[in-house]
Amino acid sequence: MAKKLKIEKSKKKTRWNLLGREDSFIDKDMITGPHIQIFSNSKISVEGCCGVFEYTDTYLKLKLQKGFLILSGSGFDIVFFEGRLITVKGNISSVEFCV
Repeated sequence: MAKKLKIEKSKKKTRWNLLGREDSFIDKDMITGPHIQIFSNSKISVEGCCGVFEYTDTYLKLKLQKGFLILSGSGFDIVFFEGRLITVKGNISSVEFCV
């Protein structure tokens, strides 16, 4: 007669819940703060811009909720600015965030 095989059930695997924990690496300011997208050195989009503080062909200072975003370069042109979203094209040589 054949022996019956006893199959042991494996322990339940624990799931890593990194995003739902209170002590996770995501800070509250990361969700509510400005979102910045840089496309090479020719275009930047900033969501969360409160206004343009200074604007020249080579220098742009944007007011954010907490601080400023300073762009240096040449040929700056604001191609889109509606609500809290701004898009700037030009030759960007440096980006500086000041609190």
